[in-house]
Amino acid sequence: MIRITDIPNLEGYGVFVDDIDFRTLTRDQWIDLGKLSMQKLVMIIRNTGLNQRSFRQVMKKWGKDRLNFSATLFAKYPSAQGDIKKLIASPELTAEDRDYIKEYFRVGGGAIGGKSHTGMIRVSGKKVNGKPIGMFAEGELLWHSNESGDLAFTPAVALLGVESMTNSATGFMVTTPYYNSVSDSFRSELDEMVLIHNFVPGRINPGLNSPQDNLMYKNMCPDADTEIPLVIQSPAGIKGLHYSFNTVTGIKGMSNLEAKKVLEEVRKGLNPYTYDYWWENNDDLLIFDNSIVQHRRLGDTTNRLCLRYQFDYTYLQYKVAKKPYIPYFQEPYVERYKSKMNMIGEMLKHEGGSLPVFV
Repeated sequence: MIRITDIPNLEGYGVFVDDIDFRTLTRDQWIDLGKLSMQKLVMIIRNTGLNQRSFRQVMKKWGKDRLNFSATLFAKYPSAQGDIKKLIASPELTAEDRDYIKEYFRVGGGAIGGKSHTGMIRVSGKKVNGKPIGMFAEGELLWHSNESGDLAFTPAVALLGVESMTNSATGFMVTTPYYNSVSDSFRSELDEMVLIHNFVPGRINPGLNSPQDNLMYKNMCPDADTEIPLVIQSPAGIKGLHYSFNTVTGIKGMSNLEAKKVLEEVRKGLNPYTYDYWWENNDDLLIFDNSIVQHRRLGDTTNRLCLRYQFDYTYLQYKVAKKPYIPYFQEPYVERYKSKMNMIGEMLKHEGGSLPVFV
């Protein structure tokens, strides 16, 4: 029988799942776990028995994979019609965008057994011919959320361990308990705040190399001085803070000194609501919210290999929230979000020889 227990320090916003057997698990049971994952924000499934292929198969039942910059890249080059071969052959493609595509495919899922599996990238310290095969090859990763400076960030992430995981940890910071703990007056102030986001090299993985810096800025915060409200909601309708330390550089309408003081106070308040999970098995599966939860990496990354699947709750959203996901409460951010999601949705319709996000 599946056992579900609370993760320490997260105030009810995280669960361990144990004694799960994917060979006998029914579709309804997996969908129920997906709904629980949305409601709990962080889910750690230990000792899964999953491999690269089965990982993608089970996650696709919850939602479609998405990587925003890949979609916006094709919107930039409409003549390619969502076809990566046409895009690479296009004389319009800039050198910077060509380098991005090369770097993206270098870290794309498919290293195991030489087979390609779409919708995933490798996060790995393993090297082939002296070159790392995945993103974030070495060192610790500081607190961050993916696509944090993108108004239409992808709301969920799954990490499956593959090799040499047990000397490392993935940490989680939930923001809802802090938001609920502050005074009504300060909570009202937080509700009105709009943060300014910029890509700052080294804020996630100090010492990142130039090609990976290029890939990271395209995905984390492709546009300078992006405005995103601080208080948003998760896909399940849970209010919290979209405060990703890696891209936030200020608060709209505040001086740098004022903003620094406020952000430091918030950051200090978030510190108690963290948990670092030291991987117990190479095939553990970590699934977590990417809207109001931050994550980090600690420990030894030598030969470490995990697979990342970034996704929407495509097949669960209406089951849990009964409505489409819109993170924001105020204009003009609601309409800006809808506009960008419409553009991404148009690009997601493309099929064929495209980046993995479109398959």
